[in-house]
Amino acid sequence: MLTVIARRWLVAAFSLLPAWAIAQPSEPAGLGDRLGDDRAPHATTPSAGAYVPISGAQRVGWIVDGTVGPGSLAIGVVAASWQTGLNVPEEWGQTWSGFGKRYIEREADVAISNTIEAGLGAIWGEDPRYLRSGRRGVWPRARYALKTVFLAQRSDGHLAPAWGRYAGNVFNNVIENAWLPPSAATWEQTTLRSANGFLGRAASNLWEEFWPDVRKRFKR
Repeated sequence: MLTVIARRWLVAAFSLLPAWAIAQPSEPAGLGDRLGDDRAPHATTPSAGAYVPISGAQRVGWIVDGTVGPGSLAIGVVAASWQTGLNVPEEWGQTWSGFGKRYIEREADVAISNTIEAGLGAIWGEDPRYLRSGRRGVWPRARYALKTVFLAQRSDGHLAPAWGRYAGNVFNNVIENAWLPPSAATWEQTTLRSANGFLGRAASNLWEEFWPDVRKRFKR
Protein backbone atom coordinates (compact mmCIF):
# COMPACT_ATOMS: atom_id res chain seq x y z
CA MET A 1 0.00 0.00 0.00
CA LEU A 2 2.82 2.39 0.90
CA THR A 3 4.57 1.65 -2.36
CA VAL A 4 1.45 2.43 -4.37
CA ILE A 5 0.96 5.74 -2.52
CA ALA A 6 4.62 6.67 -3.03
CA ARG A 7 4.35 5.97 -6.73
CA ARG A 8 1.25 8.11 -7.05
CA TRP A 9 2.95 11.00 -5.24
CA LEU A 10 5.94 10.65 -7.57
CA VAL A 11 3.73 10.76 -10.64
CA ALA A 12 1.81 13.76 -9.28
CA ALA A 13 4.99 15.66 -8.42
CA PHE A 14 6.55 15.18 -11.83
CA SER A 15 3.28 16.10 -13.51
CA LEU A 16 3.50 19.54 -11.86
CA LEU A 17 7.22 20.15 -12.36
CA PRO A 18 6.99 21.10 -16.07
CA ALA A 19 4.61 23.92 -15.16
CA TRP A 20 7.05 25.10 -12.47
CA ALA A 21 9.97 25.02 -14.90
CA ILE A 22 8.12 26.89 -17.63
CA ALA A 23 7.08 29.54 -15.12
CA GLN A 24 10.72 30.27 -14.24
CA PRO A 25 12.23 33.29 -16.00
CA SER A 26 14.34 32.28 -18.97
CA GLU A 27 17.55 33.97 -20.05
CA PRO A 28 18.64 35.13 -23.49
CA ALA A 29 21.76 33.76 -25.10
CA GLY A 30 25.03 35.12 -23.80
CA LEU A 31 23.59 36.53 -20.57
CA GLY A 32 26.30 34.83 -18.50
CA ASP A 33 28.95 36.72 -20.47
CA ARG A 34 27.43 40.07 -19.44
CA LEU A 35 26.97 39.46 -15.72
CA GLY A 36 30.59 39.54 -14.62
CA ASP A 37 32.69 36.97 -12.77
CA ASP A 38 29.91 35.93 -10.39
CA ARG A 39 28.09 34.07 -13.15
CA ALA A 40 30.64 33.88 -15.94
CA PRO A 41 30.66 30.63 -17.94
CA HIS A 42 33.33 28.02 -17.34
CA ALA A 43 36.24 28.68 -19.67
CA THR A 44 36.81 25.10 -20.79
CA THR A 45 33.27 23.70 -20.69
CA PRO A 46 30.41 24.68 -23.04
CA SER A 47 27.83 26.52 -21.02
CA ALA A 48 24.46 28.19 -21.35
CA GLY A 49 26.11 31.62 -21.12
CA ALA A 50 28.28 31.01 -24.19
CA TYR A 51 25.84 29.05 -26.27
CA VAL A 52 26.78 27.54 -29.62
CA PRO A 53 23.95 25.75 -31.49
CA ILE A 54 24.21 22.00 -31.81
CA SER A 55 25.24 20.67 -35.23
CA GLY A 56 23.67 17.73 -37.04
CA ALA A 57 26.73 15.55 -36.35
CA GLN A 58 26.65 16.48 -32.65
CA ARG A 59 22.96 15.62 -32.53
CA VAL A 60 23.67 12.14 -33.91
CA GLY A 61 26.63 11.78 -31.56
CA TRP A 62 24.42 12.67 -28.61
CA ILE A 63 22.01 9.86 -29.55
CA VAL A 64 24.79 7.30 -29.97
CA ASP A 65 26.75 8.26 -26.85
CA GLY A 66 23.60 8.35 -24.73
CA THR A 67 22.72 4.84 -25.89
CA VAL A 68 25.99 2.89 -26.16
CA GLY A 69 28.52 5.25 -24.58
CA PRO A 70 30.53 3.92 -21.61
CA GLY A 71 28.52 5.90 -19.08
CA SER A 72 25.19 4.74 -20.46
CA LEU A 73 26.28 1.09 -20.58
CA ALA A 74 27.49 1.27 -16.98
CA ILE A 75 24.23 2.83 -15.81
CA GLY A 76 22.41 0.04 -17.65
CA VAL A 77 24.24 -2.58 -15.58
CA VAL A 78 23.34 -0.80 -12.35
CA ALA A 79 19.70 -0.33 -13.36
CA ALA A 80 19.28 -3.93 -14.51
CA SER A 81 20.91 -5.23 -11.33
CA TRP A 82 18.64 -3.08 -9.17
CA GLN A 83 15.50 -4.21 -11.00
CA THR A 84 16.59 -7.85 -10.87
CA GLY A 85 17.12 -7.57 -7.13
CA LEU A 86 13.61 -6.13 -6.75
CA ASN A 87 12.25 -8.56 -9.35
CA VAL A 88 10.62 -5.81 -11.44
CA PRO A 89 8.85 -6.80 -13.59
CA GLU A 90 8.12 -10.03 -11.75
CA GLU A 91 7.51 -12.05 -14.93
CA TRP A 92 11.22 -11.86 -15.81
CA GLY A 93 12.40 -13.39 -12.53
CA GLN A 94 15.58 -12.95 -10.53
CA THR A 95 17.82 -14.84 -12.93
CA TRP A 96 20.63 -14.04 -15.37
CA SER A 97 18.06 -14.30 -18.14
CA GLY A 98 15.91 -11.75 -16.34
CA PHE A 99 18.92 -9.49 -15.89
CA GLY A 100 19.64 -9.71 -19.62
CA LYS A 101 16.06 -8.85 -20.55
CA ARG A 102 16.09 -5.84 -18.24
CA TYR A 103 19.42 -4.65 -19.61
CA ILE A 104 18.27 -4.93 -23.22
CA GLU A 105 14.99 -3.24 -22.32
CA ARG A 106 16.86 -0.32 -20.77
CA GLU A 107 19.03 0.03 -23.90
CA ALA A 108 15.93 0.01 -26.11
CA ASP A 109 14.30 2.57 -23.84
CA VAL A 110 17.23 4.97 -24.13
CA ALA A 111 17.65 4.44 -27.87
CA ILE A 112 13.99 5.14 -28.66
CA SER A 113 13.73 8.08 -26.26
CA ASN A 114 16.94 9.76 -27.45
CA THR A 115 16.10 9.26 -31.12
CA ILE A 116 12.65 10.82 -30.73
CA GLU A 117 13.94 13.69 -28.61
CA ALA A 118 16.87 14.64 -30.84
CA GLY A 119 15.12 13.87 -34.13
CA LEU A 120 11.83 15.60 -33.43
CA GLY A 121 13.47 18.49 -31.62
CA ALA A 122 15.66 19.20 -34.66
CA ILE A 123 12.57 20.51 -36.47
CA TRP A 124 12.35 23.58 -34.20
CA GLY A 125 15.98 23.72 -33.08
CA GLU A 126 15.64 22.15 -29.63
CA ASP A 127 19.03 21.22 -28.18
CA PRO A 128 18.92 17.86 -26.32
CA ARG A 129 22.26 18.37 -24.57
CA TYR A 130 22.75 19.53 -21.02
CA LEU A 131 24.91 22.65 -20.97
CA ARG A 132 26.39 23.70 -17.64
CA SER A 133 24.89 26.86 -16.22
CA GLY A 134 28.12 28.83 -15.90
CA ARG A 135 26.83 30.21 -12.58
CA ARG A 136 28.33 30.32 -9.13
CA GLY A 137 26.66 29.08 -5.97
CA VAL A 138 25.13 25.69 -5.30
CA TRP A 139 21.48 26.72 -5.36
CA PRO A 140 21.54 28.83 -8.56
CA ARG A 141 23.31 25.99 -10.35
CA ALA A 142 21.03 23.30 -8.93
CA ARG A 143 17.95 25.33 -9.80
CA TYR A 144 19.16 25.69 -13.37
CA ALA A 145 19.90 21.95 -13.60
CA LEU A 146 16.39 21.09 -12.40
CA LYS A 147 14.72 23.72 -14.57
CA THR A 148 16.41 22.38 -17.70
CA VAL A 149 14.90 18.96 -17.16
CA PHE A 150 11.82 20.50 -18.76
CA LEU A 151 13.35 23.39 -20.70
CA ALA A 152 15.96 23.28 -23.45
CA GLN A 153 17.96 25.75 -25.51
CA ARG A 154 16.67 26.79 -28.91
CA SER A 155 19.02 27.69 -31.77
CA ASP A 156 19.37 31.27 -30.46
CA GLY A 157 20.19 30.05 -26.94
CA HIS A 158 16.98 31.00 -25.14
CA LEU A 159 15.22 28.43 -22.98
CA ALA A 160 11.83 27.08 -24.03
CA PRO A 161 9.71 23.99 -23.24
CA ALA A 162 11.52 20.81 -24.32
CA TRP A 163 8.69 19.40 -26.42
CA GLY A 164 10.95 16.85 -28.11
CA ARG A 165 12.05 15.57 -24.71
CA TYR A 166 8.45 15.30 -23.52
CA ALA A 167 7.55 13.33 -26.65
CA GLY A 168 10.57 11.06 -26.37
CA ASN A 169 9.95 10.30 -22.71
CA VAL A 170 6.25 9.57 -23.17
CA PHE A 171 6.05 7.86 -26.55
CA ASN A 172 8.99 5.56 -25.90
CA ASN A 173 7.20 4.14 -22.85
CA VAL A 174 4.02 3.62 -24.84
CA ILE A 175 5.98 1.86 -27.61
CA GLU A 176 7.72 -0.40 -25.10
CA ASN A 177 4.38 -1.73 -23.88
CA ALA A 178 4.32 -3.82 -27.06
CA TRP A 179 6.95 -6.19 -25.61
CA LEU A 180 6.85 -5.60 -21.87
CA PRO A 181 5.08 -8.20 -19.68
CA PRO A 182 1.50 -7.43 -18.54
CA SER A 183 2.45 -6.17 -15.07
CA ALA A 184 4.66 -3.46 -16.63
CA ALA A 185 2.32 -2.45 -19.45
CA THR A 186 -0.51 -0.90 -17.42
CA TRP A 187 -1.25 2.81 -17.71
CA GLU A 188 -0.04 3.35 -14.15
CA GLN A 189 3.30 1.68 -14.83
CA THR A 190 3.64 3.54 -18.13
CA THR A 191 3.06 6.85 -16.35
CA LEU A 192 5.49 5.88 -13.60
CA ARG A 193 8.20 5.03 -16.12
CA SER A 194 7.71 8.44 -17.73
CA ALA A 195 8.04 10.12 -14.33
CA ASN A 196 11.16 8.07 -13.63
CA GLY A 197 12.56 9.24 -16.96
CA PHE A 198 12.34 12.87 -15.86
CA LEU A 199 13.77 11.93 -12.46
CA GLY A 200 16.71 10.28 -14.20
CA ARG A 201 17.22 13.38 -16.34
CA ALA A 202 17.28 15.52 -13.19
CA ALA A 203 19.96 13.31 -11.64
CA SER A 204 21.95 13.41 -14.89
CA ASN A 205 21.78 17.21 -15.09
CA LEU A 206 22.94 17.61 -11.49
CA TRP A 207 25.80 15.18 -12.10
CA GLU A 208 26.96 17.01 -15.23
CA GLU A 209 26.68 20.39 -13.50
CA PHE A 210 28.68 19.53 -10.38
CA TRP A 211 30.87 16.51 -11.13
CA PRO A 212 33.56 18.41 -13.11
CA ASP A 213 34.15 20.63 -10.07
CA VAL A 214 34.26 17.67 -7.71
CA ARG A 215 36.73 15.91 -10.01
CA LYS A 216 39.01 18.96 -10.01
CA ARG A 217 39.05 18.95 -6.21
CA PHE A 218 40.00 15.27 -6.18
CA LYS A 219 42.88 15.95 -8.58
CA ARG A 220 44.17 18.70 -6.32
